[in-house]
Amino acid sequence: MDKIQKEQMPILTEEEKELRILRLRQQVVANVWIQAFAGLAEAAALTKLYYLEEQVPGTLEIVQGVWIQVIGTLLEAIGLSEQLVTEDESAFFYGQRHAVTGDWIQSLGGIVEAIGGERVLEDAMRKRFDELVP
Repeated sequence: MDKIQKEQMPILTEEEKELRILRLRQQVVANVWIQAFAGLAEAAALTKLYYLEEQVPGTLEIVQGVWIQVIGTLLEAIGLSEQLVTEDESAFFYGQRHAVTGDWIQSLGGIVEAIGGERVLEDAMRKRFDELVP
């Protein structure tokens, strides 16, 4: 933070600062839960599309990757919620472990989805190329 930003910030008591931190943490947790439920809706819609549309190589991986990400987001939301509601240090670290594990699972899901996306793209390019060659 530069000098101007520091000068413009109101001076908070320790109690006010702790209250602001708590409110911001609550907002973060709420937003992760919203992300988790939106991910569930996306995964459900993608699954329905998968069964209704022509299945090209890679589409299954996309659906699987999205579901894996949803599982990770749910685990992250659970972990963040655990951290928010406890004052016990061991329970806090337990929640932190859930949140970090959820982050890793989300990352793996993103990789699976990206691999599927690459396969879909390659298939589309191959089909387009096959149409152009006399």
